[in-house]
Amino acid sequence: MKELCKLKKNELEIHFKKIIKIVKKPKFICEKCARVAKDKKYLCEPKKMKSD
Repeated sequence: MKELCKLKKNELEIHFKKIIKIVKKPKFICEKCARVAKDKKYLCEPKKMKSD
C-alpha cells in the first residue's frame, strides 16, 4: 500500500481495515499533512512522536 498521505478518498474505503491497523498506537506523524502511523514507511515526511 502507498503512503497514507497519497491515498485518495475512494481508496480509504478500499483499504479501511488495513488503515485502522496502521494508525493504531501511532509512533510517527507526517510533518506535511499531520497524518499519523505506527511505521514511518506509511508517511511522506515522517517525524518520530515523543511519548510522555
